[in-house]
Amino acid sequence: MKTMVRYILPCLLALVLAGCDADSASYMINGNRDHSLSLLRDKPWPWSDWELSMVVTRQPECMRRHRLKDAPDDAGFKLEVYQSLEGGYILRQGKRWYVTETGKCQLQVFKEPPREPGTLIGSFDDKGGGLKFKAAINKSTP
Repeated sequence: MKTMVRYILPCLLALVLAGCDADSASYMINGNRDHSLSLLRDKPWPWSDWELSMVVTRQPECMRRHRLKDAPDDAGFKLEVYQSLEGGYILRQGKRWYVTETGKCQLQVFKEPPREPGTLIGSFDDKGGGLKFKAAINKSTP
């Protein structure tokens, strides 16, 4: 009996932890890795939603991690990134809107959606396996 428990317990533990996952992706502002927006996604338990954080970086002045609302565990995850006219970045996660800027590495939640978020520069999504940043297609380019 002890031998059986010794083999079954690790197998059960492995099944419980099999749903745990973590990944990340970054948008390098002007191709600079020291100036970026990075989305971190962590799933601590198989039954839990994704825990999301945005890391706003402008080295060497600042690097700050901000917690976003959790996202459901489905294949349709997407977080859009817009560049505002004021030079900040507007983030859209479903019905949630955030504004961030890299001058002081701040992030705030919009109470109401912005009227004009700015120019779409890309999105973080998990299509094709794993979290990735995909640049928006510029329609003005021939």
